[in-house]
Amino acid sequence: MKHLNKYLMRWEGALVVVLITQILIFGMLNPRFLNFERLLTSSSDFVYLGIIALPLAIVMMTGGIDISIGSIVSLTAIVTGVCFSNGMNIWLAVIIGILAALAAGVTNAALILITNANPMVITLGTQFLFAGLAIGISGLANVSAFEGISGMPDEFVNIANGDIAGIPNMLIVFALVAGAFAFILHGTTFGRQARLLGANPKAAVYAGFPIKKVTILAYSLTALGSGITGVLMTSYVASARADIGAQVLLPVLTLVVIGGVSMYGGEGTIVGVVIATFVIGYLQQGLRFTGLSESEVSVATGTALVIVASLRWWTHHIADRVKNQRVKKNLGDTRTPTSQPTPEPTPAG
Repeated sequence: MKHLNKYLMRWEGALVVVLITQILIFGMLNPRFLNFERLLTSSSDFVYLGIIALPLAIVMMTGGIDISIGSIVSLTAIVTGVCFSNGMNIWLAVIIGILAALAAGVTNAALILITNANPMVITLGTQFLFAGLAIGISGLANVSAFEGISGMPDEFVNIANGDIAGIPNMLIVFALVAGAFAFILHGTTFGRQARLLGANPKAAVYAGFPIKKVTILAYSLTALGSGITGVLMTSYVASARADIGAQVLLPVLTLVVIGGVSMYGGEGTIVGVVIATFVIGYLQQGLRFTGLSESEVSVATGTALVIVASLRWWTHHIADRVKNQRVKKNLGDTRTPTSQPTPEPTPAG
């Protein structure tokens, strides 16, 4: 019981409780929601957001942020589509699309390092830059700015719509990406440096951390996640569009923050972001199952996010109080002398 309470005091434990509770509540409101096969297959509708949120969490742990992720998704999708529509092999087109995403990530990092400006300002600017490039490139396929490039081959479409042994491919890709980023953050020197850079930038500089290398790698990884998502979304809808990532930014930022990553850097886990992906995904699906409209779902989701964010504060507050009480008790035990009988004076003579 002691170990269970200790785990629940962690933010990830609280998120697991929230996830289980909401699934049970929606299941009581609509029994069809509890169908395991439906829960499994429906994860393809939202896990692609987690693929971007995972590397973005590392960027935010460094104390930075990337507002351009949605535009990089669109840029990847349209570059892939244009290359394919001009006769290129689809898999080569995918590689070029992801390389375009990586180039965007390096551009973000370079501008941040060269100008020493706030990452939010820089990536807000490149958000419009990359979105404009995506619209301009779409003209190379002789389609209008927001008209999709269709006719994708079946083997490409099956990437996001197929399954292996009943498990959706999208969920498998998400699991693999989550495992990779968990290792990067918790098992590599780069991961430790990224976290420490966000926790104390001045100390990181004095310690001789390779700040430029960490920054470039962090933003490149986020761009890579956006590129993979751009390919998956194109495969999922069987169409490449210049605005396919337009609605990605806010949901992804929500996943990262709800997942326990601090906006100030230095704090967060990959596990928290993974659980938050399912919390938000199943929350929105459950609200739709109750018959709410999209606008009502947005209002209810926003309200739930405020509640969950408040829950995060309370779990940290309670955990800190428990830790402080334990420390005080231990200090009190060490300061209290062991009572011993007072020796009787030896009589003179």
